[in-house]
Amino acid sequence: MARAGVTKGEVQRARLALIKAGKHPSIDAIRIELGNTGSKATIFRHLKDIEADEGGAGVPQGSVSEELLSFVTNLAGRLEFEAQERFDALKAGHAEEVRGLKEQLEKARGEARSGRTEAERSQVELSTERAARQRVEVELAALRLEHGQLITQLTAQLEGAQEQLKAAQAQVASLEEKHAHAREALEHFRNVSREQRDREARQHEQQLQYLQREVATAAEALTAKQTELRSALQEKADALAQLSAARAERRQVDEQLRELKPAAERLAVQNQLVEDMRGHAQQAAQQYETLRARASDLEQRNAELERSLAGATATAQSQSEMVKELLARISQPAPAGKAKSKAAAAG
Repeated sequence: MARAGVTKGEVQRARLALIKAGKHPSIDAIRIELGNTGSKATIFRHLKDIEADEGGAGVPQGSVSEELLSFVTNLAGRLEFEAQERFDALKAGHAEEVRGLKEQLEKARGEARSGRTEAERSQVELSTERAARQRVEVELAALRLEHGQLITQLTAQLEGAQEQLKAAQAQVASLEEKHAHAREALEHFRNVSREQRDREARQHEQQLQYLQREVATAAEALTAKQTELRSALQEKADALAQLSAARAERRQVDEQLRELKPAAERLAVQNQLVEDMRGHAQQAAQQYETLRARASDLEQRNAELERSLAGATATAQSQSEMVKELLARISQPAPAGKAKSKAAAAG
């Protein structure tokens, strides 16, 4: 496990050891020399302090090659550190963005599944309500047909009873007219008989008997007509009773229709609910399509970032190779003539 808190002295010793061994004292090399301990930021900060100390120490004790080597080494470390920081930042941002997209995609998929389940359940409920509505409509049509037939029958019976009653009333009027004529004839006969009583007693007696028989016959006919009239009145009463029963049945049918009205209203409300659920399901599907398109765009952006990162990595590697070549050239031994002239200049 890596150990934090690397000191400046440890970094200085590791750096000198690498330089003596002819190796480039990069951040990673110093960290390996320290046993893979300490953070790269801490090592980089100590290296900057060491460079500042060496830069302010007055006249450099080493040669120009050593100063150049130190400068190039520091430059290489800085380039490597900045490239690593940029790589880590891009990697962290990319991971965070991918994680957010995955969460949004899962959420959209869950909402779409929930919307589909709700739509299927609403479809089943709508089918059930439609079947119930069809049954109610069939029963209502049957009740209406039966009610119409009953009204027609009762109307026909009532019209027949009214016609019979009119006929009976006409017969009664005719009988009363005949009875009045008979009374008038009887009164006339009585007057004539009183005038001719002495003269035509026997004829009067015979005519009186004849008229009495006619009156008895008319009375019997009147009694028979009155009996027919009572029968007609009874039939009229029966027809009125049937009409009252028919009206009561009609009121019951009207009550049943009023009871069925709330069911039809509930069915209309359920139909509206199903339409709303369908609208929600369509909105969820549209949102899912939008998120999927956004996920596609972010994948393309991710690919572009990866290509940019690959380019930055290739640039960093190219710069590192250039630095290594420069270090190799600097580390080569100088010719003998140049070494003597440098020694004379130092003397």
